[in-house]
Amino acid sequence: MGKVATRVHGRRGWQQWTEEQARAALSELAGSGMSAASFARRKGISARRLAYWKTRLAESGPVSFVSLPLPVRPSSVPATERAHIEIACDDIVLRVREDIDVEQLARIAFALGARTRRC
Repeated sequence: MGKVATRVHGRRGWQQWTEEQARAALSELAGSGMSAASFARRKGISARRLAYWKTRLAESGPVSFVSLPLPVRPSSVPATERAHIEIACDDIVLRVREDIDVEQLARIAFALGARTRRC
């Protein structure tokens, strides 16, 4: 979480945080009882970085799923006539069959959310 120097185009730069690293730093800050500025100085990081990630993670909010009752269709109905679920986010439209495995749909939804950061 501290300073990680890298070389970018021959100049010294800083490694970007992953969401996991940012959550860990903000969690440590919350438990430290320190101000963001004091914490940042102690860790050798920018207070602006902490503020950025705090805002970014607050905007995304917690992820939750809502259970929707769907009509049961007999398996004898051709796949082309089965109902679909459609998820639209920005310029991406995801259409899946209603009988998709819930765990698989959750993985897809998570990947979609990670790609767009706005859904």
